[in-house]
Amino acid sequence: MVLSVTLNPCIDKTIYLDRLETGAYNRVKNTRIDLSGKGLNVSTVLNNLGEDTVCMGFNFRNNGSILDRTMDSRGLKHQFVYADGSIRTNIKLFDQSTHVMTEINEAGPLVPSSAVDRLIDEIDARLEHTHILVLSGSVPPGVPADIYQRLIRMAHRKDVKTVLDTAGEPFLLGIQEKPFLIKPNSLEFEQAFKEQFKAGKGPLEIARQIVDGGIPYLCISMGADGALLLDSEHAYRAKALPIEARGLTGAGDSMVAGMCFALRKHLGAEDMLRYAMAAAAGSVRQEGTLLAEESDIQELLPNVEIEVID
Repeated sequence: MVLSVTLNPCIDKTIYLDRLETGAYNRVKNTRIDLSGKGLNVSTVLNNLGEDTVCMGFNFRNNGSILDRTMDSRGLKHQFVYADGSIRTNIKLFDQSTHVMTEINEAGPLVPSSAVDRLIDEIDARLEHTHILVLSGSVPPGVPADIYQRLIRMAHRKDVKTVLDTAGEPFLLGIQEKPFLIKPNSLEFEQAFKEQFKAGKGPLEIARQIVDGGIPYLCISMGADGALLLDSEHAYRAKALPIEARGLTGAGDSMVAGMCFALRKHLGAEDMLRYAMAAAAGSVRQEGTLLAEESDIQELLPNVEIEVID
């Protein structure tokens, strides 16, 4: 079973524009509203692939019923800890002339320490029946930056593989516990290791040091430039699939889901990356925050090109 944790769910409002003109009048071509969150997206794609998965994290009393209804409509098992406040709203501006998404994200409501402690206890109780723990997304106000680090440490004690997909201080603290797989995007990777970049080291050299330091898998998503995946022996590069982008939100989460699915099937690194790319492309060609179905992934798998680069 794959357990995903979403600490900061959101309502995504995607606004489609022919062309985004900053500082000027823009006419909206179309809009859509979706319930989202990085861990929720991971579990949604895994569920579409037929994998057993559970969503955990925080929900909020003012409008949290929409999250429960959405999970039920997707057929997803879920167990949320409630806190006061409202699920945040994120604005996604999609420029259809350039296929570039501009995101305006709220921080989220303040979460009390009592809710944090309760969630940690409930996750701990679930780990006995968990194979992979996915920790992804931002940390809302009130939640300590070391939350993912603590959860990875808990998972290690029960021999549960962990996947970390976040940024900033929660990422830097989390990798100290040596998760099984980390998946920063290229910007997050550069920001996390900016001092090493300033010292003249290249991304592959830095990535190799991280993997050799005890993190078995490192995947860097690079958007239109594809993705890199490193294990203890090789580095693999995958080209982005040539598809029409309709919605970019959830592509990285879909990559995580694809790799988790491959891990549950005991597949090797190349197949992990192949499933990651097919799942990401399957989601990118959906509108708004709709995500890849199994048919999308199976259709795109044979088209993924991977090369060994070291």
